[in-house]
Amino acid sequence: MSHRHICVHGHFYQPPRENPWTGSVDREASAAPFHDWNARIAEECYGPITLGIRGGCDGRTIAYEETLKRLSYDFGPTLLSWLERERPSILNRVLAADAATQTAIAQPYFHNILPLESRRDKETLVRWGLAEFRHRFGRAAKGMWLPETAVDVETLEVLAGEGVEFTLLDPKQGEAVRNIGSDSWVKLDAEHIDPKMPYLWVSPADPSKKLVIFFYHHRLSAGVVTGETTASAEHFADAVRARLMPGDAAQLVHVASDGEFYGHHHPGAERVLALALDLLEADGIPSIDPARFLALFPPPHEVRIRENTAWSCEHGLGRWEKDCGCRSKHLADWNQDWRAGMRDALDKLAHRLDAFYEDDASRFFEDPWKVRDESVALWLAPGDERASAFLKARAKRPLLADEEKRALELLLMQRERLAMFTSCGWFFDDISGVEAVLCLTRAARALDLAKLMGEDAEEGFVERLGACRSNLPRFENGAKVWRTMVASARVGLERAAAHAALLDHLGLPAPEPRLLSWKIGPAFRSGKAGLAGRERTLSIRTVLASRLETRENAEFYVVVHRADRLDFACWLAPRREVLDPVLIGDQFLRLADDEFRAAMDERFGAASFGLDAVLNDERSEVVKALAASGALGASRAAFLKRWVEVISAMRRGGKEDDAVLQLLSESAVHAFNASELPWASELEDRLHRHMEAVVAAPSDGARVSSALRWLDALWDAGLLAGTWRLRDAQSRWAAALEGRGPSAALDACRAVGARLGLAETSPEITP
Repeated sequence: MSHRHICVHGHFYQPPRENPWTGSVDREASAAPFHDWNARIAEECYGPITLGIRGGCDGRTIAYEETLKRLSYDFGPTLLSWLERERPSILNRVLAADAATQTAIAQPYFHNILPLESRRDKETLVRWGLAEFRHRFGRAAKGMWLPETAVDVETLEVLAGEGVEFTLLDPKQGEAVRNIGSDSWVKLDAEHIDPKMPYLWVSPADPSKKLVIFFYHHRLSAGVVTGETTASAEHFADAVRARLMPGDAAQLVHVASDGEFYGHHHPGAERVLALALDLLEADGIPSIDPARFLALFPPPHEVRIRENTAWSCEHGLGRWEKDCGCRSKHLADWNQDWRAGMRDALDKLAHRLDAFYEDDASRFFEDPWKVRDESVALWLAPGDERASAFLKARAKRPLLADEEKRALELLLMQRERLAMFTSCGWFFDDISGVEAVLCLTRAARALDLAKLMGEDAEEGFVERLGACRSNLPRFENGAKVWRTMVASARVGLERAAAHAALLDHLGLPAPEPRLLSWKIGPAFRSGKAGLAGRERTLSIRTVLASRLETRENAEFYVVVHRADRLDFACWLAPRREVLDPVLIGDQFLRLADDEFRAAMDERFGAASFGLDAVLNDERSEVVKALAASGALGASRAAFLKRWVEVISAMRRGGKEDDAVLQLLSESAVHAFNASELPWASELEDRLHRHMEAVVAAPSDGARVSSALRWLDALWDAGLLAGTWRLRDAQSRWAAALEGRGPSAALDACRAVGARLGLAETSPEITP
């Protein structure tokens, strides 16, 4: 048995990017050509680390799927939830890797800096993370990764109290060591803590609370971040060998970093990692995970930690509470004074929401905080019947329907209140950054839920944000960031109804996001002639909008008036109001547009929405469809109109594949760039649905033919943002055909592999 080992740990994580009102991730322009950063990083990192590619001897590449199985790793719960919905094949590969090796460890549910949290919040986040791990991986987690490796004694006590056996830290976080059984401590700095062995940590207040700490090799791990370590496989392997001492003593070279450095931050690094592990294996230095190493080699020393430290801040925990100097590369005159103000505003909001929760939830539960700990079950297995059963098992008396609804709102408010402290909100350089806005968006959702129950805390919160100065003049401060970037993300039932009605007015489908649903009634429609190019139309319909998580629903009359190509106004009235569409239609025909809108404002109040009612992703496509139509020549305008009609029919479930592909092939003739056509970005997902159909029926000639036609069309049109999902599907298709002998399907599978640059590894199958 070898006594020399390599352990590479990958910490894979993304913040909860979903809009908390819709449950869907909004388009992030900075991630182009991908829809959002989750999608981009899945293509560049998460996919390749579970099914990557190596160079073949003929210059092409060969698929492989061993890297993750050779790592120690943790995947954040918010990332796993996204993978489950959007990239299930990656999730399946992650789970299969652990089933084969059991090298995954857990992570607290949200990526909060635990030493900055109360003990109660620490316990909830850790318990949620362990429950989520058990739900996903089907076993109890032995280890837990701490966000940013941020640590204090209380955090370790919580981990030990929940049965966690080990965690990973930076050597600079160790303070003193002693031999187990000795009374003499030796204080050490980061350079003198030996990271080649595990250390026992025992709570100074409660000796029954203990766990093991692995310290990673700091310089080697920092080289993964900078790209130095992964410059080449030989360099990586040599750097590991250089850290091993001669002799038979048990030694572990431990490398730990954010997993995204393998392929996303440093393209190709995942291949370097795989080849480096091969070189080390051949040299008698096999891969191992902390749990297996610990089972073989118990810790010989005990360690004390430096409290309130983290791996990515040289100033303790300053990066998440003040302008400590840790920052990205921006202009020299930028500062991060806003961090303290944002932390203070969120802390005060959390205290107010907690007091409200405890008082209100005590009407339903004997121990509201214990129920909060257990409420992770609601997020892991959502459903109306499950939610009722959850409440029934914990309520101190039978709850009425309205009380069940309120109890669910209280628990959801607590989830959002915990999510608003996600660490990346403070990590970067300005309060207007994507990550800070994500945290403020979760705060807005928590505030909305509180207000729904009668607790309005927004004014004071926004006032405090006004003290957070932005480095960008156009934003000024956190209050303006709130008004311009956060408030626009809100999707109440009124906006949901207006969104659905406005799209229906245009004859476009309105796909429902994950957390909202609506039913649209028959529409009264009217139109009248106007100036050339103007679209003067009116429609009135009922819309029943519902929010699934909180059992909210409301029915409205929605009046939609279009005065020009992009000039819309929407008025909403409760369904109980008496409304005669014919009389409103008569007013529309008799009055000029401004007069009609004034009459509607007088009756219903100022128009609630215009085109801004349409949800963000859909709005950009609607604008593409509407904005240019009046400026195009007759032929191009007719093509665009036909394209929108066909795409709309396809989105409604129609069999429009032939028409879509035909129009796509004609786009260049009409001087359209295919990627700029409305809803063209959705076609890649359509291709992947065809590929999944082939994997499910690998020899079905019709399915294979459809998939290949879509692949050819999108490839030629430049509409493929990435190819990993295709490599993944091709790999699973090939596996399904293995052993079936020569066939047209096998030829087609090989052809797809050749298109993707994959070499054959056997005469019969392309992996």
